[in-house]
Amino acid sequence: MFVFGASGTLAQSSRTTSPASNYPNAPIRFIVPFAAGSGNDIVARRIGQLLSESLHQPLVMQNVGGAGGIIGMTQVTRSAPDGYTIGMGSPSTLAIAPYMMKNPPYDPIRDLAPVTLIAATPFILVVHPSVPVNSLAELVAHAKANPGKYNYSSAGKGTTHHLGVEMFNSIAGTDFAHVPFKGAAPATIAVASGEIDMIFGPILSTVPFLQSKKLKALAVTSAQRSPAVPSIPTIAESGYPGYQSVNWYGIVAPRGTPAAIIERLNRETVRQLGTPEIRNQLANSGAKVYGNTAKEFSDVIISESANAKNVIKRLNLFIE
Repeated sequence: MFVFGASGTLAQSSRTTSPASNYPNAPIRFIVPFAAGSGNDIVARRIGQLLSESLHQPLVMQNVGGAGGIIGMTQVTRSAPDGYTIGMGSPSTLAIAPYMMKNPPYDPIRDLAPVTLIAATPFILVVHPSVPVNSLAELVAHAKANPGKYNYSSAGKGTTHHLGVEMFNSIAGTDFAHVPFKGAAPATIAVASGEIDMIFGPILSTVPFLQSKKLKALAVTSAQRSPAVPSIPTIAESGYPGYQSVNWYGIVAPRGTPAAIIERLNRETVRQLGTPEIRNQLANSGAKVYGNTAKEFSDVIISESANAKNVIKRLNLFIE
């Protein structure tokens, strides 16, 4: 657990019921449903520091990983809708994993209140340096010549990494085997150590591994090349036109959180996203910065959920 701000912690606070106009008058718990060092965690900590300053209350960062983010986001949905618990959402927790499950513990559209979309980033398809390929075409050819040999890690079943690679498997005719981890950070480390062959790594946390030459990049998953790594070609330009898989990050709260509180959180987050400090930090890391209305973020979740449901059904990616 990590606290931004110096005026106390959750355990020390004496929060009292007060009108939304006085919000916040106590620390706010910010649940990140993935391990420390993941893209979700990096974005949450960057915006959390600034929100703590603008809201004049500490934001207590709490990493609750597991089950592709489902465990942490379930905690958000089951928290009191008073504005003192918020969560970092992504496609994994808001548009994919719940729809792979027979009995999901929450419905993203019914049980959560969107605040704002913060940013979107591509993945980088990276392999361990021992994998004897230097391009996506070589990887596909080598995988087809050695069926069942290569695997990939992800942040968990039902995450964007998982869906993205399975989509690629379906169009490329490859059979990369899935090995889920409890977050993108341990999943990426597993590839860097040679335990796993490849991953669709979040650009925010993968670039340092490229700089240290612990990973080898083959392609990015965005429609256009990323300004952060312009020398790396896209999957689309590498022989698979139309392919795209991006990750996005946004703040959500439990459904039933007062509209005035959602509006305050939205206003402060959007204001901070407009400052050069955070905007440049995210952009330089390969992220496209947003900061939209709660309704616009809701529309994104609904649209992305519909798209993911179609892919899950077509590829039969349901999990128990």
